[in-house]
Amino acid sequence: MKNLMTYIAYTAGVIFILLGLAILFTNLFPAHLPSQLKITMGIVLFLYGAFRILSTMFKVKRRIRNEESN
Repeated sequence: MKNLMTYIAYTAGVIFILLGLAILFTNLFPAHLPSQLKITMGIVLFLYGAFRILSTMFKVKRRIRNEESN
């Protein structure tokens, strides 16, 4: 089960990064919204995806280290 949750966490991180990039570089948002909102949402989603991936990597490393010590 832990392995499945790890894959889901990585997948969610990649999806957030791709969504952030899509908002930044495509016309995914409606044209009547301010461009500052588009840029802010794209950056926030990109950074959140990177945070999810990095935090998952650290959790996996910590879990492996704890299993080896036991």
